Amino acid sequence: MGSSHVRVQIVDTFNRPVGSARRCDMRRLQMWHRAVYIFVLDQHDRICVQRRTLWKDIFPGYRDLCAGGVVDAGETMARAARRELQEELGLSLTLMPCLTLHFKEGMNAFGSVFLARYRNEPIRLQTSEVADIEWLTLEEALAIEDATPDSHQALKTLVARGFV
Repeated sequence: MGSSHVRVQIVDTFNRPVGSARRCDMRRLQMWHRAVYIFVLDQHDRICVQRRTLWKDIFPGYRDLCAGGVVDAGETMARAARRELQEELGLSLTLMPCLTLHFKEGMNAFGSVFLARYRNEPIRLQTSEVADIEWLTLEEALAIEDATPDSHQALKTLVARGFV
């Protein structure tokens, strides 16, 4: 089954589960859903920034300041974060939950934000979603003009609240 047909968790405007829908329907109908954002920092506090492939359904070719994605139906936020980190970068790291964000303006998502420390483990990119990665300082990452708006907002909030 293609990723557009995977069933994702649908929630109401208070983040209460109300059912599931295919990812493509969630996007088309702008349904409220859950997402995870995993910021991976190396020993120099640089962030792993991903270049999205050109065939991603939203923001193709943009840069993601974190790993992450939509929460599957029935999945917990922590489990989704571990899955996304493993899928996109091939990493199994300890996750530190930090905060939850509320994205409106067409995104209609509740996002759980996590931090993870990278310690030189082998990275294996998910070539269907991640074209390349680079390690940037917080300042460099926040200055990226082609960053996905949700990952940029999540990083700004992490910095403002003193998590990084």
